Amino acid sequence: MRVLFTMNPAPGHLFSMVPLAWALHLRGDQVLVAVPQPLHQQVRRAGLTAAVVGGDASFFELWPSGLSLGGNEELDLNVFVALAERTRDDVDALVRAWRPDLLVTEPVEYSGPLAATRAGIPWVLQHWGLPVPEPVHNAALARVEERLSRLYGGTAVDPPALTIDTCPPSLGAVPGGTPMRYVPYNAACTIPGWLLEPSPRPRVCVSMGTVPIPEGVDGLSAAVHGLRELDVEIVVSGAGVHGIAELPADVRRIGWIPHNQVLPGCALFVHHGGAGSSMAALTIGRPQLVMPQMCDQFAIAERLTAAGAARAIPFPQRCAAAVRIEAGKLLSDDGYQARASELAAEIAAMPSPSAVAEILTVR
Repeated sequence: MRVLFTMNPAPGHLFSMVPLAWALHLRGDQVLVAVPQPLHQQVRRAGLTAAVVGGDASFFELWPSGLSLGGNEELDLNVFVALAERTRDDVDALVRAWRPDLLVTEPVEYSGPLAATRAGIPWVLQHWGLPVPEPVHNAALARVEERLSRLYGGTAVDPPALTIDTCPPSLGAVPGGTPMRYVPYNAACTIPGWLLEPSPRPRVCVSMGTVPIPEGVDGLSAAVHGLRELDVEIVVSGAGVHGIAELPADVRRIGWIPHNQVLPGCALFVHHGGAGSSMAALTIGRPQLVMPQMCDQFAIAERLTAAGAARAIPFPQRCAAAVRIEAGKLLSDDGYQARASELAAEIAAMPSPSAVAEILTVR
């Protein structure tokens, strides 16, 4: 079977879909990933084959003029529609030339479902982890309805043949979704020796994700300085690490190491609320301090705190003092760790990507 994956040019969007792509590849299926040029290096690092669609289209090039990233709670889909406008013709041509049997895409990639509908092949929707609440997503879709209509050119896009849901059931599964265990992936690395050694103090990982915006650097700085007032070992990772010119000598700066390798030795994860970071912590079973900074991260923070596995700091209140207070509460209350462990057990009991690949193969 030939399976075409389509996604937006963001590492976090790719990472959540790699395990299913691997599972299909290991079954003997042919897998191709269609993305704009900026994501090709990450696709190749994942051991997958890429095809260019949309040229060098990127989020930062197409982000609406004047719309701030940091602190913006509104889910604005215009950038995703703009990306689909750039990729639509290339994805159509690729589908005609490569002739896939199945197309797999993500919630805000719009050219793939259109191409599948036009070619008469089934398509599958895979969620990243904690899906955006349906009312929020529907409201965002309504704001771009006219632009999507022009993109589709009058074509009524077929509904997905299957919706894959990696959200643990107690956090709000997608109605009618097919559950699949979330398997963390965010590239390979060489693990430093100290990471395998127990820390004499509680280890806390801090990361502000893969999108290097100024607000992420500010949040990272606030987190580090707030945590230094507690008796903890601080480990800083992710895209924003190099945005801080100086870090205290007792803070470890580790760059890009997958969170599923770092978090098992940690007592707490402080992060921006991205879907991948949140799911990595849930999978490992670690409490989270969420400092949301844009888009769906605010909804994710609300869901995690409501579940009892996290605390959150509102964007206007981000500062070292707030981090010290909230992290202290998480580290001193065993209830957060207990709830995080329960959610990790839920995830472990979900069907593996290999099991879901078997379902897709018979379609």
